[in-house]
Amino acid sequence: MDAPYPDPGADGFVTASFYSFFAIPEPQVGALRGQIQLEWARDLGVVDRVYVCAQGINAQLSVPVDNARALRAWLEAAPALRGRVGPFNWALDHSRAFRALHVRARPLVAAGGELSLDTLAHEPEYLTPAAWDRALRSDRDALVVDMRNTYEFRIGRFEGAVCPDVDTFRDELAAVRAMCEQRGRDAPVYMYCTGGIRCSVAGAMLRADGFTSVKTLQGGVVAYGRHVRDSASQASSLFVGKNFTFDKRRGETVTPAVLATCDQCGAECDTYANCANINCDLLFIQCPSCAEKHRRTCGSAQCIERSQLSHEELIKDRRPPKWPHRERVRPELVIQNGIGRDP
Repeated sequence: MDAPYPDPGADGFVTASFYSFFAIPEPQVGALRGQIQLEWARDLGVVDRVYVCAQGINAQLSVPVDNARALRAWLEAAPALRGRVGPFNWALDHSRAFRALHVRARPLVAAGGELSLDTLAHEPEYLTPAAWDRALRSDRDALVVDMRNTYEFRIGRFEGAVCPDVDTFRDELAAVRAMCEQRGRDAPVYMYCTGGIRCSVAGAMLRADGFTSVKTLQGGVVAYGRHVRDSASQASSLFVGKNFTFDKRRGETVTPAVLATCDQCGAECDTYANCANINCDLLFIQCPSCAEKHRRTCGSAQCIERSQLSHEELIKDRRPPKWPHRERVRPELVIQNGIGRDP
């Protein structure tokens, strides 16, 4: 089902994701969470981020390549998951992308409210990467919506795509709904995200609201990136730049184009970093020169001072978050003249 299996990274790990919508009785959610946490770590060496809830499962993971087939066997042996999880969505670049195994009983997507399987049954039309490519090339005036965050859009995107400048999934869906209303409920809208789940949810919600022609990229940018690599022609890719990832890699290259600049000096750069001061943790783009100059921090005096502490010392002296989430992912609100400010 998952063949061909990719070559592992230098550390022997392969990285993949999967999600599936199906009913899990509420009393079984906690038990399934505990089983995954115990057995994937103990028996399979998996490191990952997994969400389980009454509507299904969403997983991003790295696993030793020698255990990849055993992981599939585990999924098919688990009564709650047997026959429920489709082929793994293999990453573009492979490594141990997560530090540890984290399994949470929580909603699969932060939709901002109750999300039922009845709503999710209104599936959008899924286009393979090849079909998506053909559709966008044949309709250059199509509405193409990036359902990711603006910081993801900043380093890589499909040509002509729009990404609403909002802070929550609920606000993004409202903005997309308004754009679709302007074009008419029967006008096509093309939606994409990293691995597909956000568009599956958003597309189903739009279909449930009466929009009839909602099309999404099956497997997201990850699958499209594999399509581009398999075609051996990055020059023909409609996606330009990097695909942001929510793990240690911080991104995978789809094409060599660099779309962004360092938030501190303005040099061409598309490498994301988190401020080394863990209670700041600002997500920003930082070039190698500025990383050295500012000790891998945002540059504020407080953060530079704390960057000299060991990780253990930082944990021991852990302080409240320096920034609310909105500021933490919007460096333009924090960095002034190349230096991060202190609250």
